Amino acid sequence: MPTLRDIQREQTDYFAFYRMGRASAWSRHRRRDAIRNLEFPRRHPARWPGFSPPPARPGPQTFTEPQPYKKSQEQIKKEGPSPAVQRRAKRLEKLLAQEGMRFEKVLGWGGFGMACLFSMDGGERKVVVKIELEGRDSIEMERRNYELMRDAHHVLHMYNLAAEEAIENSDLAAGGLFLEFMERGTLEKWIVKMANERKTFSDRALWTIFDCLVRGLTGLAYPGKQWRGEESAMDAGEAVNPLVHFDIDPTNILVGGFGMYGNRAHSIAPIHKIGDLGLGQVYNSRERRNVEQVWCTRQAGKLYLYTPEQFTEEWDWHASAPAANAAPTAGNYRETMNTWQMGWTMYALITLCWPNEKKEPFVYNSKVFDREVRDATYGGDLMYSGRYDDTDRDLRRLVAQCLYHTPRSRPTLKELQILIGDKMKSRLDKSEEEGRVWARRFYGEPERRMPAPPPRPAHGPGHGAPPGRERWNMGAHPPIRLGGGARARFGQVFSNESIVDLEKLRRRRADEDHRPVIRRQPQPRRFWRD
Repeated sequence: MPTLRDIQREQTDYFAFYRMGRASAWSRHRRRDAIRNLEFPRRHPARWPGFSPPPARPGPQTFTEPQPYKKSQEQIKKEGPSPAVQRRAKRLEKLLAQEGMRFEKVLGWGGFGMACLFSMDGGERKVVVKIELEGRDSIEMERRNYELMRDAHHVLHMYNLAAEEAIENSDLAAGGLFLEFMERGTLEKWIVKMANERKTFSDRALWTIFDCLVRGLTGLAYPGKQWRGEESAMDAGEAVNPLVHFDIDPTNILVGGFGMYGNRAHSIAPIHKIGDLGLGQVYNSRERRNVEQVWCTRQAGKLYLYTPEQFTEEWDWHASAPAANAAPTAGNYRETMNTWQMGWTMYALITLCWPNEKKEPFVYNSKVFDREVRDATYGGDLMYSGRYDDTDRDLRRLVAQCLYHTPRSRPTLKELQILIGDKMKSRLDKSEEEGRVWARRFYGEPERRMPAPPPRPAHGPGHGAPPGRERWNMGAHPPIRLGGGARARFGQVFSNESIVDLEKLRRRRADEDHRPVIRRQPQPRRFWRD
């Protein structure tokens, strides 16, 4: 069993390769002697020296041109599900058919489990059933994260279906989730479509999507908050205990429909929501000082999406938790990590390219809202390569600021909302009507969204037998539910269980341990395929 110091030496060696753009060439076996003899923590110089100054005349030659998107993950994985996955899907189909749900197709699969699309109510409503085939810890962790996001409009919703007991009582899976179906699939699919058509997103569309993503980040920054309207950081106060996602990228941004969501109309672009909360963890000051936890989550997420908080050379000087020693970047797992990964998503929308394997820091002076900042950004090519000058300069500058190395240099969520709101009120490249026409042509005509049916009257003693058990509740705000065996339901949720006494529920929730599970080097899930 490796000790913590073994893990620290190994990660120090790995991330040295990562910063050189050679992570794919690193091998634990070949590097074992070098790892054993590695000086850790470093003593000379006394601290990390920082970045070199930028070139006097930056231009296209300063930055490596990134590779364009050519195929989405769903196109790369042309072969269908394996026979084992197909057998599981068939068993799930039979199991949920008894609950009034009809199997549509397998959306995705992987080492952890699979996701299938089911329809209900004669096909008018669809839901994604995500099941875990091996352990149970990760799906319970994901369930708790979705519970915390139940009132956020721009984070995927989890539904509380009575059919879940059928899965738990079977030997089919270790656990399951019922999730909102987003009819237009992943954002990556639309980036690939735009790249293949050799076109670019309009400035108005980019600002509109940016606004969606920032509101999703605001939901993540305030887990458990009951949003009366749309997510807004204006009066929410400081994000003390944010949910750090670790895996925000175009494959985990889901595209839905046009129309009203909450109190906001989405007509220029469909609503975009953040999904796949399986790696997310709530961090406060105590967690950021937990040595084992911060080191073991240093490799959480996809390789190309590691944030400066994970890959910075600053770690090499700290044998404990860097945040406990006032390190400005290393181990500072806050909502600003989500901002950085969201910045890469916007980078992909502007460039229609993958980020390079080697990150290229470029020292960039700019004014972030009302403060002067001099820091290294990983989006310098947006401003100085000349390749993206046809995109709104204000947008490119704001995305480059989101990609600043140091967390405190990046715009806050409140600053982002103000800047985006002001920009969307100004004159952009397309009028709102032109934007609507473009959106419907590119994304396809929006499907008619069926309104939720009114709740049925409760049945009890003296009311006669119910005509049929309501098997699902899919309102705009899914009911609160607990993980594990607890099945608490609020409002009109019909099942074989009675409504749990609210005071008893509050005591039970207070007793539950919601601390994140520490997993060494958790692997990213790729459940979402359209």
